[in-house]
Amino acid sequence: VSQQTPSVRGARLHALSLDFDGAPVLLADQADAGFPVAGIIAVAVVALGAALLFASKSQPRKDGAKEEELPPWTDMVQVTRDVLSGQPFDSVLLNMRARHGDAFRIYVPSLFGEVFVLMGLKANQFVFTEQDKNLDQALGGVVGTAVSGKKTMGTKERKATESGKIFDKASAAFFANKQALTRATQIFVDSAEDFCDQIQGTLKSDKNVFEQLWTYVVQTNADMLYGNGENAGRIVCKTIDSINKDGLFSPQVRQAGDDLRSVLNERYEDRKQHPEKYEGEDSLFEEFFLLSKGEADDEMLQGLQQFMLTLQLAANGNQLVTIRWLMSHVYGDPAILAGIRAEVDALLLKKGCGIRDLKLDDLLGLSLTNACITEAVRLHSDIPAKLTLRTAEIPMEFGGYKIPQGATIFLYADAVHKDEKYFKDSGSFCPHRYTDPETFNQMNREREIVTFGHGRKRCTGELHARSQISALLASFVMRFDMDLVTDESDNRMPEDHDGPFVFDTANTLKLVNLRARAGGDAGQTAAVASVATAALPGRLSPPTEGSSGGSCPFSGVFGSRRP
Repeated sequence: VSQQTPSVRGARLHALSLDFDGAPVLLADQADAGFPVAGIIAVAVVALGAALLFASKSQPRKDGAKEEELPPWTDMVQVTRDVLSGQPFDSVLLNMRARHGDAFRIYVPSLFGEVFVLMGLKANQFVFTEQDKNLDQALGGVVGTAVSGKKTMGTKERKATESGKIFDKASAAFFANKQALTRATQIFVDSAEDFCDQIQGTLKSDKNVFEQLWTYVVQTNADMLYGNGENAGRIVCKTIDSINKDGLFSPQVRQAGDDLRSVLNERYEDRKQHPEKYEGEDSLFEEFFLLSKGEADDEMLQGLQQFMLTLQLAANGNQLVTIRWLMSHVYGDPAILAGIRAEVDALLLKKGCGIRDLKLDDLLGLSLTNACITEAVRLHSDIPAKLTLRTAEIPMEFGGYKIPQGATIFLYADAVHKDEKYFKDSGSFCPHRYTDPETFNQMNREREIVTFGHGRKRCTGELHARSQISALLASFVMRFDMDLVTDESDNRMPEDHDGPFVFDTANTLKLVNLRARAGGDAGQTAAVASVATAALPGRLSPPTEGSSGGSCPFSGVFGSRRP
């Protein structure tokens, strides 16, 4: 609730259905006074949570744990003060950490109940390394609940079912198969170039590139997952737009989930009746259909809906916000833009080819480009940095506290990403933190950087994401100049304090005045020769005056990430 701040007055409060005495009156009075509705709802939710918490404390725990052995409960009164004072998501969480340490509990009514919140480097290591095999992924159940309106099974429960086994096999065949990745890369470079062809010369100078770009990304992903994903892509666009405007648990999201299920059912039946239409199709849907042998029942198809929408929200929720911030950082910093252009120019000159001829290894070998992706994910991505949810499959201990079997764990990995101890000038966009492979590998081993996750639950689509985003960025920088426009004074980049599945700040970023790259015929290298050295791994030119990226903490040769 600390994420949205529209002032909604009394007439719109009829949509709220809170069942404890006094709350509707409080909400109506405060709304009429012009208070932000999010803050008002926060008071009501905290009141409900406190009442439930008090009731739960007076009862023996079903798991047999002793209250004094568990992490402390957060100070709900202070949390309410933080929210009402307008503090954003990250500040509210970090304030809790300052008061209670790296482990404490919160109460989330109806969805989870008691939640164990963990933060800090040891918490990252605990979740992603030490207890990785004993922690179940809980995000799928949350998304399933949002789109179905009822509690749905978590990952472990799903994997125990026949449909879950099929999903896992289909996912492995689609995401981890080198041949499939190679084919996907061709789709990514072609679609990136096709999109640039489409907007070149037709996009008006005052139009924001992102307004068209986000639907292109969603549709490309829909085609990859569903085959001919026109209907599915439209529904997922509607879903993401609803989340953006109304939140993850809005009726609109639930309706979109129902619509998607109808489309999937129709397409599954069509595959049974006309298999020849889909022969040789490279899609996750086709993998599922073949493995299910055309015999999926209603329960299995409902599981497919949850599984596919979870993938779409995780992919697009992360990918869309990452692309928007990434391109804004790159086009807002002339030094980084020149470095990426030099890197791509050098690759094309070496291979004697164009963007459409680039392969997976070529795109993954763009060192500065991929470092920019990593930095954008660190600063702005939702999952896993802002939201890692796990369920404890066995009793465990962290920081001297017990965590019972079955407990819900929320790891806030961004606590490390925002820590000056590990990331000097942590709010600045500085991709050269990662261009030295040895340093980057060490950061991953120590779990300082948590971009695509780690361990058994590491993002299976990482190579797809890096390939797609690298192809898109390469196509844009080689063709176009654009101007970054923000709502901040001096047109500087805003700070990102938004929580998961909230895109308010990202939506303020605009790239306008799209035009042909100045002197930028593909293959010309003389104009960028002067910045080629700066673009090499391990080096960085100081940001130019007026750049939007902030002051990068590194300059010259990078031997260590430490200040």
